[in-house]
Amino acid sequence: MTGLNNSLQRSGRWSGRVASQVAVPTEDADPERISAPESFTRFSSTCSSASPAERGPKAKPDGRLSRGQAERVARSLGDRDRAILDSVAAHRLLTTVQIERFHFMGHQSPEAAARICRRVLHRLHELRVIEHLDRRVGGVRAGSASYVWRVGLIGDRLLRTDPDQPRARRKEPSLRWLEHCLAIADTHLMLRDLTTSAAIELLQVQTEPACWRTAASFGDRILKPDLLAVTAAGDYEDHWYIEVDRATESLPTLLRKCAQYEDYRRTGTEQQEHGVFPLVVWIVPDDIRAGKLRAAITASRSLDSDLYRICTPASFPEIITGGAA
Repeated sequence: MTGLNNSLQRSGRWSGRVASQVAVPTEDADPERISAPESFTRFSSTCSSASPAERGPKAKPDGRLSRGQAERVARSLGDRDRAILDSVAAHRLLTTVQIERFHFMGHQSPEAAARICRRVLHRLHELRVIEHLDRRVGGVRAGSASYVWRVGLIGDRLLRTDPDQPRARRKEPSLRWLEHCLAIADTHLMLRDLTTSAAIELLQVQTEPACWRTAASFGDRILKPDLLAVTAAGDYEDHWYIEVDRATESLPTLLRKCAQYEDYRRTGTEQQEHGVFPLVVWIVPDDIRAGKLRAAITASRSLDSDLYRICTPASFPEIITGGAA
């Protein structure tokens, strides 16, 4: 342990006592059950051969769908279909390869996983559960593996608990926002990978907005981390707020975000509800950026440098496996 106060240390709770809700499934529910492509829905054999009228429900001229149309699609979805929809919704945008890593790792070979993933995504696209952007990652030559997916018209209807809630915007996202979303998803995948390559457990991951924080004494401000993660090594938990920096913001902007973390910590809300205040991990593109941010935090009179960990994507696993001590 360092000389940090108790609010910055591991919580000291036994990891077995955690009963947290994971925002996105960290494993396939039953990878061994998923052995034959498309064996779990009645749309399995008709997706590629169906006529345009059969491939998916058509929206009315105003873009709305009947309740019956959405219900028919909902009944056709298997557990993995719903998990894919939840993952895309939680991360806002995911590439084909990222979806494959989240949900198709239980197959006999990488080639089989990629093939079945593309087939499932094609079917969900035909059903309008998800849709891909016009912009691709990796260029047109990469084929369907280069698609970036978001929630589709039917998927949005299935996710809304209140049908009168406003529908999700269909606007094409900016390249800057797209790259940030995909970088956050890559960070989530790195956390998952550590559960197999290192002796840690991933107890909880919260994406935006589930990981956002407010407090009565915090005014009308909202603390907006990119991710919140809880890991365990041995008998102890480690709590992390994770910020993914793409070097698109100035250092003063990053320092203002650090000041927000300091202000929120002083409210005591997080410590009261969870027994610990998470360390803040900044993932920056390179060592030069890391050095500048580390120096700026150290030079600041209002920031506690012990609250922060600065790393690159390559050194991020070392930070997490080293624990918050």
